[in-house]
Amino acid sequence: MISPALISEFVIPGAKKLIDLAHSYGVKVVYHSCGSIVEAIPLLIEAGVDVIHPIQALAAGMDPANLKDKFDGKISFCGGVDTQDLLPNGTPEQVAAKVKELRTYFPTGLIVSPSHEGLQPDVPPSNIKALFDEATKIYE
Repeated sequence: MISPALISEFVIPGAKKLIDLAHSYGVKVVYHSCGSIVEAIPLLIEAGVDVIHPIQALAAGMDPANLKDKFDGKISFCGGVDTQDLLPNGTPEQVAAKVKELRTYFPTGLIVSPSHEGLQPDVPPSNIKALFDEATKIYE
C-alpha cells in the first residue's frame, strides 16, 4: 500500500527504536505484515528484525523459492502454509506435502505455520493434524 521509500522514511525509524529496545532485553523480534512485502524485507533486515511473519503463501513474490534465493541466511521466516485455499480445501496429503516442501527451502530459520495469524473455522481438523504432524516430524 506504500512504497519502500515511504516505509523507509515513516515506518523504519520508529520500528528500529522498538527493535533496538527489544534486542537490549535479549528478545527476538517477529515483524508481522500481510501481503507482498518482498520489497520491504531488506529494510526490515537492516532495521534488525529477526523473523518475518508471515510468508503469505499466495502473495506476489512471497513464494518460498524466491524468499530463499533473496534472503537465505539473513532472516528467518514464519508461515508459508496457505490458509486461503490449501488448508480449507486441500487434502491432508497435500498439506503434509507443502509442509515438507517448506522444510526443504528453510531447513532451519523457518517456523512452519499457517500463513495468517490463526486457523479459520473452515479448516478441517484432519488438515490441522497433517500440518503439525509433518512440521514436527524428524527426518533421518
